[in-house]
Amino acid sequence: MDSAARLSVKNQVLERLLCLFSGSLNSADRLHNDILDIAMTALPCEASSVFRTDKKGNLTLVAARGRVADKVIGLKLKKGQGIAGACAKDARTLPVSDVAHDPRHAAAFAKALGFETRSLLAVPLVYQDKVLGVIELVNKTGSNEFQRHEVELVERVGRTAGDLLVRTQEIKR
Repeated sequence: MDSAARLSVKNQVLERLLCLFSGSLNSADRLHNDILDIAMTALPCEASSVFRTDKKGNLTLVAARGRVADKVIGLKLKKGQGIAGACAKDARTLPVSDVAHDPRHAAAFAKALGFETRSLLAVPLVYQDKVLGVIELVNKTGSNEFQRHEVELVERVGRTAGDLLVRTQEIKR
């Protein structure tokens, strides 16, 4: 992708995040889905999901896009389980270009769903150093290799999403 195309994608993502930030936040479910749409604009891929953490650090998949999206909602991972669990536990982004060779990959889940995962980018949803969840982008379109600018843009989505999720919780109170 040339620099003009990258700049265009970045502007689209930032504009959509700004719209979310300035709009009304009355539903965490809607916000989860908006986050996925924006993240998939930043990094086109076959599938995506948002996991939320509970007080013990376990993850629950709360929103998804892709071929098996309806089958994965509600999927639970224990603290540190899978690439998403490792991302949440360590509060750091994990770009994995060859999932088959990563021991953290929860291959049993993918196999049971009949979904082949080739590449995966896991980005924490963070608010003031607290991990609220994880965005996973699965099977990057084009190449399995993640470019630095792509990862940084999705990380920005994750940081902004963390702020927005806290705002939705505050509104409910």
